Amino acid sequence: MSLSFVFCGNFHLLSNSIGSTCGIRLLKQHSRLIYETLLTSRRQQIRHFSTTVLARSTRKGSKQSFSNNRHLHGESVEPSIEVFKQSELEQFKSLQCYNVDDKISGVKTEWPATILVFDIETTGFSRREDRVIEFAVRDLMGGKNSTFQTLVNPEKDVKNTFVHGISNRMLCRPDVPRFRELIPVLLQYVWSRQMDSKPVLWVAHNGRSFDVPFLFYEFRRCKVEMPGDWLFVDTRPIANQLVDSNGSKLSSVSLENLREHYKIPLTGSAHRAMQDVTTLCYVLQKLTFELKLTVPQLLEKSFRVSDLPAARHER
Repeated sequence: MSLSFVFCGNFHLLSNSIGSTCGIRLLKQHSRLIYETLLTSRRQQIRHFSTTVLARSTRKGSKQSFSNNRHLHGESVEPSIEVFKQSELEQFKSLQCYNVDDKISGVKTEWPATILVFDIETTGFSRREDRVIEFAVRDLMGGKNSTFQTLVNPEKDVKNTFVHGISNRMLCRPDVPRFRELIPVLLQYVWSRQMDSKPVLWVAHNGRSFDVPFLFYEFRRCKVEMPGDWLFVDTRPIANQLVDSNGSKLSSVSLENLREHYKIPLTGSAHRAMQDVTTLCYVLQKLTFELKLTVPQLLEKSFRVSDLPAARHER
């Protein structure tokens, strides 16, 4: 199935979801026995953790719902996530959905995987020494609670605030979870989006070199194994196939350069996780259409966390 068909059916939902927000209360999750040890071994005072979910219409075919009651260690907190304003949606209207043959538009299709576009911000570039400080993800299928984002307390000083604008003051608050506290919530979110017997395909730009190794080390520090049905696609090497109007390869395939190449408007600050996720969603739409890539072809380009050199060296 072509991703251009996917975006044609969900493009307006992608835009509409940016401004529709709701807060959810996250408590401690026990729904999966495999992770009970993680949740029960850390005897801490239970705290309520609030984060932000951008809500849309109800999604069908998922294993379970991601309700307003989730479990997480911590103390009572309030939302601290920066979200997009409704007024900013006007800038996205200049992006047009690709036309799809009428014959195709009436055909019921089935996705071979749950596709999650994600991005992280970190304290630096060292996967071993630095930490994730912001995480954002969007499920391309849409539906209720299809977008999730949160700051993450790295438990260390942030010295690169000039890059993303995230300061120690923003992170050292009781409403910001540590990564070990975020894991059960993240797993529950993914399970709520995942279709039965289908893998989860995570999409990130420069994911093989940056985002995925960072996630691997964060999970490893928390002594939690990443699910085996999580697959990853890096859009950066895919973008290397693009050429400009003169038939030459693009001088740069950074996310920012691809945004400018495709004339995608920027709302909010670049180098914030949710903004980069939104940009990558639009870039993915254009990229897969231009290169005529289907979802099965993206799956063929995917890799597992065990394929990373870092993961092999830890065995």
